[in-house]
Amino acid sequence: MAKEAKSRYATLRYNSQELLTDFNEEIQLGRNLSAFVRKANVVTVEDEVLAKIDTIIEKAETILEMFPDQLHMKIVLLKEASDVARVFKEKYGKNVNYVAFYSLSEATIYISVDDVNLAILAHEIGHAIVNHYFKVRPPYNVHELMAQFVEKRIDD
Repeated sequence: MAKEAKSRYATLRYNSQELLTDFNEEIQLGRNLSAFVRKANVVTVEDEVLAKIDTIIEKAETILEMFPDQLHMKIVLLKEASDVARVFKEKYGKNVNYVAFYSLSEATIYISVDDVNLAILAHEIGHAIVNHYFKVRPPYNVHELMAQFVEKRIDD
């Protein structure tokens, strides 16, 4: 049974405490971003993950200079890339070798915990912010460039 936890900007879904703990260990924040997490009321691993996610989202908004109203996304933790590929195939009928993807129609990030790092998560969050910001969706290449910009600048 999937567990669900909500933060200011995200609803996190995961199937086990082990998966959540692994995800937390893989998302290493630099000194600047870590300072924001230390200010949060962190008691459990779940609290720490939610604080990290919200911090990354706020930093990504600042990088893009986009602050969409009512920003909220879902993040689904999956064990490995093959799980991400399976979900993508079920939704879109295509075989891919992604470690993560953002579903525009669901406002949901699907991500492999075995492959995740700060840059990958920031990239997908970039897609979510761009998707929420524009009333008319920008062309795919523009969307991708903005997500890559977040990925490259997240640790600055």
